Amino acid sequence: METPTLLGYLAGFGSFSTQSEVLCTQGLTYILRTHKDARSALADEIAAWTGVVISDSLTWLAEAIQADGGRPDLEARADGVPVVKIEAKLGAELLADQLQSYVADLRERNSGEAALLVLVPKLRTAEAARVTAEAFDLSGAGPWRVTDGHRTGIAVISWDELFTALRGCKTERLRHELEQLQAMYRVLIGDYIAPLADEEDLRQWRERETDLVNVVDQVTRRLTTQVTTQDKVYPMQREPLEGVSADSAPSGHRYRYVCPIGKSCFSIGVRDSFAGWVTPVWMRFHRNTGNFKQIRQRVEASVPSSIESGGHIWIPLDVPFNVSGEEMIQSLVDQAEKIVEVIYNGD
Repeated sequence: METPTLLGYLAGFGSFSTQSEVLCTQGLTYILRTHKDARSALADEIAAWTGVVISDSLTWLAEAIQADGGRPDLEARADGVPVVKIEAKLGAELLADQLQSYVADLRERNSGEAALLVLVPKLRTAEAARVTAEAFDLSGAGPWRVTDGHRTGIAVISWDELFTALRGCKTERLRHELEQLQAMYRVLIGDYIAPLADEEDLRQWRERETDLVNVVDQVTRRLTTQVTTQDKVYPMQREPLEGVSADSAPSGHRYRYVCPIGKSCFSIGVRDSFAGWVTPVWMRFHRNTGNFKQIRQRVEASVPSSIESGGHIWIPLDVPFNVSGEEMIQSLVDQAEKIVEVIYNGD
């Protein structure tokens, strides 16, 4: 069984999950500011990805604030002028207006060539390419050149491509630091999910909160594709648990909606379990969802494990023990699909 590095291990704790993108982008900024060979390697790749040639002596900044309030995750400057902007995502929603803001700032402050990189996990590259193309009325999957008076190269790349580009650097310290960053990234996106041994592991799920949130993220992404036949992935949301103080359960309920076309939405999330239950993964039909009365009747008739709380219908999903992360995710997807088939049968 693969074992993560120290930083990868620590990334599995819940305190990391709420700052996952900040940690990864700050780590990347640190590497670029500290290691000249990392800057050189990235400059070469930016030229290959976008056609924009940049210097390896640029100054890299994290979350530099633009005049319009926009804050790209990373920005490279030459004598105070922005040359490269990077919008980096793990699980958060990618918004077109963010990208439009960054290109507008490049046009305003840089009279020459510039580049915008959209950096996402490999599984999100198609989604990111669609959002980017729509933001600038472009076609295809990129890379693109925006040439209306200001030549800006735009490309969607994966974190894996970035790590591969930097891995060729020879400095031993850089290799070690890159290994730590990549290990943390893999845990934070759910690429490495250690098995759960038993019910006690599941009861202590908040010690593995990052893993469980990533499981929910991947389960709902697959269901969006398989159940809804579309690529519109709703953002992960967070809300307090009803009747539970925020101090005792600071993360509350973390969930994402899945909305089959022409049918009522449901969500799958992770939360402290209900009395008598161990699993923290629950499927929910909100009391305000369409056709709720009919859904309740079908659930009561066909899903005996369901409960009602806060006026919502909650259905437990069993998390399997001693299996890989991939097997865990697929098991939850299979369970949800069976429930969906029963509830929507005949609609």
